[in-house]
Amino acid sequence: MIVNKFLLNNYTFKYFRKDLKAGLSVAAISLPQVMAYSMIAGLNPIYGIYTFIVSTIISTFTGVSSYMIVGPTNIVAVTIAGALNSLSITEPTNYLQGVLLITFIAGFIQILIGVFKLGYLVNFVSNSVISGLTYGVALIILTGQTIKFLGLKVETGNNVIMTFYNILTHIGQTNWYSFLLGVSSIIVIILSKKFFPKLPSYLVAVVIAILSVYLFDLTGKLEIVGSMQSSIPRFSFFEFDLDLMLKILSSAFSLAIISCVQILSIVKIMEKKAGEKAQINKEFIGQGITNIVCSFFNSFAITGSFTKSFANYEAGAKTRNSQLISGVTVLFLIVLLAPVVRYIPIPTLAGIVIYVALKMFNIKEIKKNVLTTKFDAILFAMTFVTTILTPRLDYAVYFGAMISAILVLNNTSTLEYSHISYNKNNDQFESYQNIENMESEDYTIINLTGTMHFNSANYLKEKLIKSYEKDQNFIIRMRRINNIDLTVIEELDKFIDKVQKENGRVILCGMYDQLYDSLKAYGIIDKINEEDVKFYNEKLFHSTKKAIKEVTDTR
Repeated sequence: MIVNKFLLNNYTFKYFRKDLKAGLSVAAISLPQVMAYSMIAGLNPIYGIYTFIVSTIISTFTGVSSYMIVGPTNIVAVTIAGALNSLSITEPTNYLQGVLLITFIAGFIQILIGVFKLGYLVNFVSNSVISGLTYGVALIILTGQTIKFLGLKVETGNNVIMTFYNILTHIGQTNWYSFLLGVSSIIVIILSKKFFPKLPSYLVAVVIAILSVYLFDLTGKLEIVGSMQSSIPRFSFFEFDLDLMLKILSSAFSLAIISCVQILSIVKIMEKKAGEKAQINKEFIGQGITNIVCSFFNSFAITGSFTKSFANYEAGAKTRNSQLISGVTVLFLIVLLAPVVRYIPIPTLAGIVIYVALKMFNIKEIKKNVLTTKFDAILFAMTFVTTILTPRLDYAVYFGAMISAILVLNNTSTLEYSHISYNKNNDQFESYQNIENMESEDYTIINLTGTMHFNSANYLKEKLIKSYEKDQNFIIRMRRINNIDLTVIEELDKFIDKVQKENGRVILCGMYDQLYDSLKAYGIIDKINEEDVKFYNEKLFHSTKKAIKEVTDTR
């Protein structure tokens, strides 16, 4: 078991104050969110609270990242709901057993991925697949929660189209109390974020909604959370139904992969933001252990949360103790406020989910996926369409991965990365595999050859790290690149940011029209300026020599 020993080592009061502030901030954001995500998973909102309490406390000791906060997330909740709804489990007790079982299996798979050091395989899931999946999930959430938002008594369909059809055909049965309270909650969130940004806007909306239900006696006029069996998560066994295990195994594997991708994304971003070294396989083992423990405390599957992790980092967290503080705070709140929580209206929680789902749509990112390269556009579109049309999310994950593999195998070639030195005296270029063998110059020439798809992104990243020098100019020769995709472009973008931050300069030479269009669509050309792009010429190394002359003349 991964238990980090330094949670209290050299732990100062200054660190505690910062962790306390961050922990309380995350707790305020999380309480209404996790209840809403529990609804997406097809469970009573109280199970979202159980999940957050158990996962944050356990992950404090099994996790690695100082900033990542775990808990229920929208994409995990949709995956669970899709897997179990496809089995037509209607009895609440049986449904909960299914949720706990899929959580246990997913956790076990995550541990295996980490133990056998298979974390690198997650890199082979293209960013375009993840984006298509994310936006498809956002649409699923929007249509599904609209039913609760409007107070309708209809079932969700097998896909987004059927759910939307069911809503339209029953729109005349809208509960106007539900609708008005849901709309009011969204308005409160928007106004709170605009005029009182330091307040926890979701919690403000929930408090106002509770007061509205109590003061205007709306308990019989719309759906509320209602009474809870217990406000504290309790240990319990669930039935290991072999037949059910076999039916949900594929979904559990998909759930584990989605969770791992989300973890990978967060730790990579934190690596860039906070300089914290990512330890992917250890994170997967830690999250797997957390999921297994959650399954024995009436809690459903968790993963790293973008919203909560960034809120934790921005609030000034110093250690994972901030996560422990968040979990304990929610535990105390729910124990003390259990009689009040029962008055939370379901339309308010649905409104919070709808607001979060709408915020998931990033037009700039969608344009990058659609306009950067044809490869990414195909992956994004096919994954998105599969996500919204299939009854289970794991189908979309496997379909996207399959299309990725087909497109890569159809266009694959080994990416070759080398360095080039230039001898002005005899006008000759010489290639080197290792930069250590080269003499120091005012510039470093990187030569890229081959097809640059997402499966080569990690290799490119490692090579760029080795080539990097502070206060250095880099000439990247791209004449013999056959294809490039979004994942690789993002690694180039990060490298350019790093070079420019340290007063360096990047010049791209050997450029051709198709490659230029892809880099322009992403924004890299604007970042380095048009004059630092040299198009290829029929004369070998013509654009490279031109770049060298510019660099040496300005030094």
